[in-house]
Amino acid sequence: MAKFVALLGALSLFGFGFAAERKPTVADALKNVRVLAVPTNGRPVDRTVADEFRRDLAPQAEIETPGQAGRNEKGVMRIAIADEEFLAGPSPDALRESGGKGWMFLKLAPDGSGELTTSAPHLLYALYSLLKEDWLGLDAAGFENGKVVVPRFSRLEGGDNYLANPKRVAAGYDAERSVRELARLGFSHVPVNALAKDTPAEQGPPGEIYYRFYYFSPDLDQFVETPLNAGAYSPEYLEANLALLKENARLAVKYGLTPGLNISSPRSVPDAVLEKYPYLRGARVDHPFRSYRPRFTLTLSHPAVRWHYAELMRRLMREVPELGYIYLWTNDSGSGFEYTASLYAGRNGGAYLVREWKSHEAIAKAAADNVLRYFRTLRDAAAETRPDFRLLFNLFSFSNEEEFILDGLTEKLDLWVAPKELDDSPRGRRLKSLPEKGSEIFTTTRLQNNYLLGIPSPWLAAEEVRGLQAAGFDEAQVTVDPEPLAPYDVNRDVLRALNFDAGADVDAVVAAAASRLVGKSGVPALVKAWRLCDTAVRGFPSIMLYGDNNWGFPWYRLLVRPFAPDIERIPEAERAYYEKYMTVTFNNPNLVDLGTDILWTLMTRDQADAVVAQADRATWKPLDEAIGVLGDAVQGMKGNARAVFVDQFDRLRALRCYFRTLRNTAAWVAGVHGYIETKDPAEKDRRLALVRAMVDDEIGNARALAALFESSKTRFMPVDPTGETFNMYGTNLPELIRRKVALMEKHRNDEPRIDPDFMWRLPPDSGLDPKAYIKY
Repeated sequence: MAKFVALLGALSLFGFGFAAERKPTVADALKNVRVLAVPTNGRPVDRTVADEFRRDLAPQAEIETPGQAGRNEKGVMRIAIADEEFLAGPSPDALRESGGKGWMFLKLAPDGSGELTTSAPHLLYALYSLLKEDWLGLDAAGFENGKVVVPRFSRLEGGDNYLANPKRVAAGYDAERSVRELARLGFSHVPVNALAKDTPAEQGPPGEIYYRFYYFSPDLDQFVETPLNAGAYSPEYLEANLALLKENARLAVKYGLTPGLNISSPRSVPDAVLEKYPYLRGARVDHPFRSYRPRFTLTLSHPAVRWHYAELMRRLMREVPELGYIYLWTNDSGSGFEYTASLYAGRNGGAYLVREWKSHEAIAKAAADNVLRYFRTLRDAAAETRPDFRLLFNLFSFSNEEEFILDGLTEKLDLWVAPKELDDSPRGRRLKSLPEKGSEIFTTTRLQNNYLLGIPSPWLAAEEVRGLQAAGFDEAQVTVDPEPLAPYDVNRDVLRALNFDAGADVDAVVAAAASRLVGKSGVPALVKAWRLCDTAVRGFPSIMLYGDNNWGFPWYRLLVRPFAPDIERIPEAERAYYEKYMTVTFNNPNLVDLGTDILWTLMTRDQADAVVAQADRATWKPLDEAIGVLGDAVQGMKGNARAVFVDQFDRLRALRCYFRTLRNTAAWVAGVHGYIETKDPAEKDRRLALVRAMVDDEIGNARALAALFESSKTRFMPVDPTGETFNMYGTNLPELIRRKVALMEKHRNDEPRIDPDFMWRLPPDSGLDPKAYIKY
């Protein structure tokens, strides 16, 4: 018997195994591919996929452009968007099962012949990624008759908050890598318009900060011009913006995505244009508190102006015919429509739309008609080049005009709504009926922190995605962190899994992502840390303007401004290092009161108390435990696994600093306002103790952030390598933090105080002492 066992062992050693024969895998079949066939007149994404396919999966193959003959020829893998002349495609039964939605189809025979095809360009790279990352080890027999995948979202607009944003210059950002990742996830559309220069062309009087609102969402006239506004912007400025737009659009098309525009429109025009055409002046659209000079649009009620915008659209489409949509944001950031109620300066406009003494309803209807006419003007002009062009907007800016706008919507004018708006109320039912008119409904969510990069909360991300699915949304805009700056982001893995398999087990997806990143031995620690971080993120409260959007936090310089009990007691010269980059005017109360911004109350004392209590109750315990788990793992790991754990360790430490700064912002409001408002001595003492504790906590927290920033190689926040801006911190952040700490130490024991009349002061050079006029 022993001799027989020995004989079996010897035979096995030389390849004569007696175990069940191993089934050929997809990877085995791909070894037989000898030709990667793409259409002669195909799309750029066909070649993108073929090139990567050859590089990574079939280096023995050649890329060719054969005709219809040899469709099933041995060793020929055909790559293309659905094309009956070039591809067989899925069976009619499989297409019926897709429910008329988009589909992805892979057919692969043992001899290497087959098809890699999709219903739409944006899915081709996603299908290739599934093959490369998920299917190589599967039984090849499962693909002989073809495998069909139906994505959950028919339209998924991808935003990374960098490509079409001033943050595109952040250290480490790579536009192509980010777009490639969006394609991998199954995104279909991506905004591509951004300014190429360091500053917008819009400027203002000395000391005015309103130009900063023009960094974002540049309008059509920032890329091309017509005879009506010729010379308003320098040719160098327009050419640079257009060149960047073309390059971003090229990247989108390379990976099969539809490039589009995210614009604030109609935006104000330079004074020189209105000086030439004073009778074409439209609405005043600036914010009176944030600007020193009024800004006006052109009046859209004049046919010459409508021609101008139609011509801008035509010229832009001729330059970049790949553009497929516009998302239009308005009545903000120097843009707006005449006589709409939400204009910062109130209802106003040009000479041709509304005469005097009309009723509120009549004005609202006229304003709505003007809005709709503009939407149709842009849509129709773009459709001359691309018939399927669509325009998307939201009702946020049109609450008083909503009824008339909803009545007038027509095909390819699509509406953004929040998921909760699609309820069973009369309004909700009306919104849900819009697709019957050819107006699609669209929503948005984000699967990332508003400021930091790569913060893992995969189960929360899954709830967000499934919430959209449960609400019936087939079209959505989803913001994810850019892959170059957050290479190990598990939230993106969750989105990808649920997009391609709505029933995917999230725990299994998370575990698989962890295994891929750190190997089997590291999975328990990494998944545990992610689960704890997910809990901490859920537990942290809303901090309104400071924490609930992606621009409020840097605009108010919370990382570097001192949280002193009486900010105004710090001399102006010592505050200048951070105030010059704040998005505030000299008399904005936010300079001395973290609870206000212009006429807004950002947090009341009671709200601030609740924020502090919730953060302390629900955030620090799980977050500190997660950091501890990662810290221990760093010590026990080597190689790539250790690099991943270090990355996650640094990001969660950064998250703790960020959350504590936000928590201490609320503690400042709770302590300082509470101290000022109360008359009770015991309560005054309690509030003063809260202020002192807040100062001490923020000093320690700021030091921790400075040390992390200087020691870490992880890109956990956007940093402008060329220098500090209002939108991003620079490489000098630790130096500024140390100035913050020094000022807080110096002023720790000041009595809490806020000047209630701060808003009424004039600049120092006005020659007027506030004491002379404040009583009036």
